[in-house]
Amino acid sequence: RSRYVQARKCAAELLLSLVEKMGVTKLAGTPRAERLAHVAGTLAQDCHKDTRHYGQEMVKMLLNNQKFKKLLEQSLSPHDL
Repeated sequence: RSRYVQARKCAAELLLSLVEKMGVTKLAGTPRAERLAHVAGTLAQDCHKDTRHYGQEMVKMLLNNQKFKKLLEQSLSPHDL
């Protein structure tokens, strides 16, 4: 939610590395899975290209999991997916 581009970019980069290290399947079982899907969708639509890139990479990874796919479809429009 920060209005500073560098803060959003750094948060997106760190979140992507967390998703890569922990794995999508493990994260799907956590209570914050819905929040993660919403944040990844928001970052994928960011106005800064680097932040948007990290968000889109996260969304691509999350779409491979059935639970996250459902959550992303709820929080994003079909056009954005």
